[in-house]
Amino acid sequence: MSRILDVRTLAPKERHAQIFETFGALNRGEAFILVNDHEPKPLLYQFQAEHNGEFDWWPLEQGPKVWRVVVARRKTLDANRTVTEFLQTDHKRLDDIYSRYQEALKAAKWQEAVETWGEFSHGLKRHIRIEEELLFPTFEEKTGMKDAGPTFVMKMEHVDIKELLDQIAASTQAQNERGASDTAYRLTNILTDHNMKEEHILYPESDAFLTEAERSELVKKAQLF
Repeated sequence: MSRILDVRTLAPKERHAQIFETFGALNRGEAFILVNDHEPKPLLYQFQAEHNGEFDWWPLEQGPKVWRVVVARRKTLDANRTVTEFLQTDHKRLDDIYSRYQEALKAAKWQEAVETWGEFSHGLKRHIRIEEELLFPTFEEKTGMKDAGPTFVMKMEHVDIKELLDQIAASTQAQNERGASDTAYRLTNILTDHNMKEEHILYPESDAFLTEAERSELVKKAQLF
């Protein structure tokens, strides 16, 4: 479990210093969960300016009263990131949250299941937004494939995925273990094939036609979602 840094009790002028001190103390591959009472986007801009390529930024909750984000020190320092590395890392992160949800569901730990599913659903919907609002338009512009290419298929599957996410959320809130488990099984089958197509086709092809500078800029824009 990552350390939790709740800065809501600190004076505003003290917050950024404490956050960067905590980040500086991390070993590579370690992370902490930042808890704040407002949108921390100015902080993200500062991280991008001062620690470009050194960190990952994964929101768990984005308002309206609480913002929680995983701030991680990357295992490798490289400002020239790729689409494949960035989005595949998010896939793996989401897989870990999904596993924790399934464990909580099987143990009938309903509060933990609800909270964990909230993190997973929020993260996956954000991931989908990054793809549909940022990556897919770039891919379609570069390739000319809009209505019949891989992004067309991915968008259709995204519709099904988002519907299943909401169904599982409702079943979990209702403490309906059978309903949640059955729907999660369907989601797992879709995501296994969906993620494989993205990681082996869409992401590498995107990296191939983007320049190094374009890839790095796309990742920085994606972090802002």
